Amino acid sequence: MIIKEGELICIASGVFEVYDKAGPFIVVRDFDLDAFIETITPSAPEPWEMEDLMRSLPRVLLENGFITKMPCRMVYLGAWGEFDIREEKHDI
Repeated sequence: MIIKEGELICIASGVFEVYDKAGPFIVVRDFDLDAFIETITPSAPEPWEMEDLMRSLPRVLLENGFITKMPCRMVYLGAWGEFDIREEKHDI
């Protein structure tokens, strides 16, 4: 997947209780996400290594200058039919 400079993106992976989301980010320069992931993936990775890689990918993209974090408030509404409105904090 080609990611273009100037795009606003969020990054998500997983399902249910291990669902991770990060962003929004602004893309600083064009890059091929598939090719970049290939360069940082260990040879013959274990499933847990791939999960760790997915979780750490936003941080790795930041460190390599592909994206920059955009300011954004994350408002949590609640769950299971009950409102529990608060602001969430996310660390990358």
